[in-house]
Amino acid sequence: MRPPVDRNPRSSDLRRALGRLEGLPLRPLTVIAAMESYPEPGDEPDDSPAPPVLPRFFETDPGWVLAEMRGTDDGDALHIVGRHPWWRVPSKGSADAIERLWRHAVATSGAAKRLAVEAGREDVDAIARAGLLQQLGLWAVAAVNPSVLTELLEVADRPRRIRLERSLLGQDLAALGRDLAEKWCCGPLLAASAWLHADRQTELDCLTDDPEALTILQKAFEWAEKTPWALFPSTVPDPSPSDARLRILIAEVQVRCGASLLDPEATEREERATRSLARLRVRYARSQRALASRDRVLGAIAAADPSEDPASWAERASRAWCEEPGVASAKVIWGEETEPFAQPTTIRPPSTVFRLGRSSAKVSLWAEPGSGDLSSRIDSVLPAWSAWAELLAERDRRGSRLDEAISAHRSRVDREETADRTSRLASLAEFAGGAGHELNNPLAVILGRAQLLLPHVSDPGSERSLRVIIGQAQRAHRILRDLMYVARPPAIRPRPCQPDEIVRASLRDLKPEAEARGVRLVSECREPVPVAWADPDPLRHLMDVLVRNALEATPSGGTVRVSSGRVGDRLSWIIRDSGRGIALDEGKHLFEPFFCGRQAGRGLGLGLPRVARFIAQVGGDLSWRSTPGQGSVFSVVLPIEPPAVV
Repeated sequence: MRPPVDRNPRSSDLRRALGRLEGLPLRPLTVIAAMESYPEPGDEPDDSPAPPVLPRFFETDPGWVLAEMRGTDDGDALHIVGRHPWWRVPSKGSADAIERLWRHAVATSGAAKRLAVEAGREDVDAIARAGLLQQLGLWAVAAVNPSVLTELLEVADRPRRIRLERSLLGQDLAALGRDLAEKWCCGPLLAASAWLHADRQTELDCLTDDPEALTILQKAFEWAEKTPWALFPSTVPDPSPSDARLRILIAEVQVRCGASLLDPEATEREERATRSLARLRVRYARSQRALASRDRVLGAIAAADPSEDPASWAERASRAWCEEPGVASAKVIWGEETEPFAQPTTIRPPSTVFRLGRSSAKVSLWAEPGSGDLSSRIDSVLPAWSAWAELLAERDRRGSRLDEAISAHRSRVDREETADRTSRLASLAEFAGGAGHELNNPLAVILGRAQLLLPHVSDPGSERSLRVIIGQAQRAHRILRDLMYVARPPAIRPRPCQPDEIVRASLRDLKPEAEARGVRLVSECREPVPVAWADPDPLRHLMDVLVRNALEATPSGGTVRVSSGRVGDRLSWIIRDSGRGIALDEGKHLFEPFFCGRQAGRGLGLGLPRVARFIAQVGGDLSWRSTPGQGSVFSVVLPIEPPAVV
């Protein structure tokens, strides 16, 4: 079945015009006041126009209020002026109808505001705006064809008027108002009031989310119908009502509507020029904001440290983004967070989140209330930030690769040094084993024969020679023993011992040597160490070697200080001397076998290597520091355990 054909050309044109309608025209007086409220370009302190404080009569302009309710103009007056046409002055009868509709809407808005205050509502302004636009269908008809508005207002009989509405519009005005409110996203309150304002039955209250607000708007409409500007009066309005509140409402409407909604002096040329000027001002403001944003980016780049790490850059970038207009808060994250990015339920989510180019930097922005969409505002600086982040990412990647190469090189060097040291110790162990096997027996024979001959000689020269033979044989034996220890140290044999007694015994035995050298030997016991479970023989050798080295490095008149104590559950020995110190070249070979800092013939350099082997064997730490000409400090930390309970 074919749909019925509309044979009324006027009705078809009216419906098409209503379908193309994108809002209500603006009052010329409102537009002029809005433009005058903005300072001239260049007069602002920061060259960016701030939103002006508009006069209260803007609240009586239905087109302006509708544009603000829709929120499609970012709440900016210049956007509203540039996008919406003005009211045109139609014929005399149509102009009177528009003025009557306007004053009725202002009366409804004023009454709704008063009733909302009396009801203790918090959304007083929202109810007042809904009251102003309650007859949204009539306003739409007035915008596209004022003569139809005049025709509808002349029909007093409601059933007849509804038939005329459906004949001209294809639906009644209430349904048209609801459709337009939903199409323009004006909110549920305006949609409900536009549809149900004329219904006085409670059966349809369930169709609105706020029945109380709808009741307030219905009562406000009844009040407006008692004023001289009633739209569909059932009786002739009383020009001098007895109700004081109604008289106040009429006087308020007369004051607020002192000037006409329509301006007969406003020309089409003036409208085009004003709208063009508003659009140019919008473009100028955008260019000024973009220029200021670019200057901030350049300032941030100029103040950047070339060696800045990504974490510090992200923190500074967050502060820079907070300076952008409309941004209340910002957070820049470099890389992935250790925890998923989430905000507590009490904090609103970011207004926009985006990445900077191909880098791993993510920017989250929170917009200030009423600032609108931030995406269009950051387009001008986004390429610069993205390029900067990508350069930082590339530098970070190169730095990471360099660190990896350096780490790999150091690891290889450490492995090679460890392998070389292991190889040398293995060779030394093999040599020491063979030397010990081959030389110990001849040394034992030489030592034994010399000791047997010593009591039987009477010649002093021969006695001295035998004693030299005995001493050198014993020295050769000690050399072989030290070599064997460095190469293949024996197993540790822990037993109960007193570390403090080991220190005192070592210092007591070395005191004659210290006195002979003219060096003062001082003992400093910080905290007594009780009986411990350790091997006393290596401990005594360790103390002897370190103290003897300190004595040999200290000139006459100097001091060697030996400190002992506890560091937690570890034994701490510190030996300080006031000698010549250790040069950098000597320090590199300090723990190598056969290296000796003393003059030739004074030692083989096996003392410190043997000490280092023992400390490593028991899991201790050996460190040293030295300043040439000011002495050296050797610090030993060894784990100690209490004796086992049997």
